[in-house]
Amino acid sequence: MILLTRTTNKTPLKLILTTEAFSSLTNQFMQLLLPWYILSTTGSVLWTGVVGFCALLPNIFSSLFGAPLIDRLGRSKTMLSCEVIQLVLLGMIPVLILTGHDWPWLIGLIIFLSSFFDAPGQLARTALSPTFSRYADVPLSKTSGIIEAFDGIMSVAGPLLGGAVIAACGLLAAWVLCTVFCLIIVTLCIIVFTNRRPRQLRPAAPYREVWAHLKADRSLWEPILFTVPTFILGQSWELVLLPTYIYEHGFNSVYLGFLGAAFGLGAFAGALCFAGFAKKFAFFTLLTFNYLGYLLSVLVLYFNLPTSAVLATTALCGVPFGAFGAMIISILLLRTPAQYRSKTLGLFATATYTVESVCVLTIAALIHGMGLQRTLLAVSIVFGALVAMSLLARRKDDFWSVLSSGGKKVFTK
Repeated sequence: MILLTRTTNKTPLKLILTTEAFSSLTNQFMQLLLPWYILSTTGSVLWTGVVGFCALLPNIFSSLFGAPLIDRLGRSKTMLSCEVIQLVLLGMIPVLILTGHDWPWLIGLIIFLSSFFDAPGQLARTALSPTFSRYADVPLSKTSGIIEAFDGIMSVAGPLLGGAVIAACGLLAAWVLCTVFCLIIVTLCIIVFTNRRPRQLRPAAPYREVWAHLKADRSLWEPILFTVPTFILGQSWELVLLPTYIYEHGFNSVYLGFLGAAFGLGAFAGALCFAGFAKKFAFFTLLTFNYLGYLLSVLVLYFNLPTSAVLATTALCGVPFGAFGAMIISILLLRTPAQYRSKTLGLFATATYTVESVCVLTIAALIHGMGLQRTLLAVSIVFGALVAMSLLARRKDDFWSVLSSGGKKVFTK
């Protein structure tokens, strides 16, 4: 972990934000490359879903075990260790392709192992942001908004770059470039780690104590409960629905990249708005627009609209996603005491990855069994119901409005 003086110091925050940016770029690049690679080499939507499931499943367990690891080793050491392991594992994939041993089950196994170390590294970076924000004298809501904005802009750059590299240079070159990105991330983590000043770690709070705190504060567990349904379509949209839509309609990887980039551009705009005007947002209003955005992102694929309409609507759908992502992380960090923070984030990540893992495999199986169009219709019905539910759930005491205005109110069970 890092010990800093109480004077304003923006360098550590800039370093961690830069690391977050490259990590986000790599993840977005991978989210296009991995499903497209499996779909192109096997022609199987089911194999694509299985490998996507392998990418998400280990995060369920590593999120739970990652939080105690952070408490034991420290945030910067955990971050560096996880990134080095991922570099080694992902660097094996180009070698397997060159030697002709790139079997889908083996790629899935490597992705499974790599993903196991992704969640602890991400948790460590997120846990560092409140400390670095405080020392840089930057509001935490602004830092969360900037991080989500980076995710948004890298959601533009990653798919565009991935689609272009695959189209121009091939899949092998794309995997080599992914390995280079991982090397850059490791380098940045080394800079953070070697400039740290170790301090005595606090005694770690047990999960029992963290869980009791979470259950006692409705302003923590209820926003999480409202957020979890969005993960039905989270990774499934990028890893299964979009690649299948592109593949079945005869489009190429460039259009797939543009679709991912359009959503990322909207998320970037939404996150920037939250970073600049956080106090003007309300939880339930943003929740409704977020559900509605997911609904529209599926409907434009169901009706097979012109590409310009699909791209424009997809960009629009990303706006509430970016703002809501920054809001929910801000709520978790601001409402959670420092000694509970890593494990609370771990529990939230576990819930996230559990839903996403099950839904990636389920949606792939549904497409395999009843076709893309019927699956899109079923998902649309689910999110239509969620939009209606969010309108009925509104209340006067809005979680974010009370918190952002400096209110101390605690929503108990």
